[in-house]
Amino acid sequence: MAVTALFLDDHVSAAPGEAAALTLILHNPVDAERMVTLKPVGDLAEAISLQSQTIYLDPNESLEMPVTIEPPVTVAAGPHTCAIEVDDAGQTEQAQISVDVGASAGFSARLEPPVSKSGRAGRHKIAIDNSGNVPLALEVDVTASDDVAAELAATMVNVDPGRSARIELRVAPHSGFWSGVEIEHPFAVGLRSSSGDSRSLEGAYRQGPRVPSWLGPALAGFFAALLFWILAWLLLMRPAVENIAQDEAAELDAAQDERIAEQVDEIEAAAAEAARLPLGETVDLRLETSAEAGGSDTTAFTFDENGTGRVLSITDVIIQNPGGAVGTVQLVRGDEVLLSSNLANFRDLEFHLVAPFRFESDTRVALAIGCTEPAPGSTTCDVAATILGFVDDA
Repeated sequence: MAVTALFLDDHVSAAPGEAAALTLILHNPVDAERMVTLKPVGDLAEAISLQSQTIYLDPNESLEMPVTIEPPVTVAAGPHTCAIEVDDAGQTEQAQISVDVGASAGFSARLEPPVSKSGRAGRHKIAIDNSGNVPLALEVDVTASDDVAAELAATMVNVDPGRSARIELRVAPHSGFWSGVEIEHPFAVGLRSSSGDSRSLEGAYRQGPRVPSWLGPALAGFFAALLFWILAWLLLMRPAVENIAQDEAAELDAAQDERIAEQVDEIEAAAAEAARLPLGETVDLRLETSAEAGGSDTTAFTFDENGTGRVLSITDVIIQNPGGAVGTVQLVRGDEVLLSSNLANFRDLEFHLVAPFRFESDTRVALAIGCTEPAPGSTTCDVAATILGFVDDA
């Protein structure tokens, strides 16, 4: 880097909230014009003001540039580093100076709310803001009349620079009254800091009766309204509501009776249909199938392959997945899927049919499996189905 930068002094003092003047010296030692950019950095970067951020230096030129620093009132007292970063064609260098920020103590306080109203006790908050740059230690006390007791949540408080604090204050009367006009109890809050600064806040607690003046008329209005609504209910609304409820109940009873009649008709029809089914000699058979992971398999047989006109009525199907394999299983009649289940949902699954599945002569009965994941400890999905029913030999 060709251009050099340094402050005229290596140390300066500044009061918080007040500007201090610095001098930055820039020197171009080469026989060519140089352009540099300046940028404040460090913990006081926002407090630094530059006359210009872009500087042109002639060959072998030295330039004294004014710099102003104004530390905020909340910056901590003590030494801080003030730095200017100088960029010369991508190469950077920093000029630094130590700024000793002086101590500044100050605070503000307010009472929230200034006046409270209650029949039992007044509640206030003392809000304290530390506007200085050193820790604040405050002693707080309250002066009030002998008719009330003032209670502070804390009589000492410490507030860091730039922070706030709240102290609860309760003002309670020694005796109360049930009716009458308000009584005002003034009080004063005194605050004294460790630096000797002090504040005084004036407030008041207005003690009212324990029974508010509006309570009697409000109760009278409430009971009058309650009596009115009771009479309106008994004389007007209740008969109308009862009539509406009776009508709706009658409609619901009629609809329920109609639904029950429909269900009875459906049951009787199903029973009649079942009575006409070609049930005959009981039969049972078992189909077993197995497939590897990602594969499928089908086990089938053809009922009454010679076509003698018999009918197979299947009334019960029990599907077994004893190992807990994952996949799908289907009961198929010819090319028609009658049942389809996910193996992960069961180990044993029963179907008991009111109206049985019918298989005519020369009809294919099949059990088809699709294997997704075999049972633990097995390499295949093993599934079986036990089928119960009747064969009509007529």
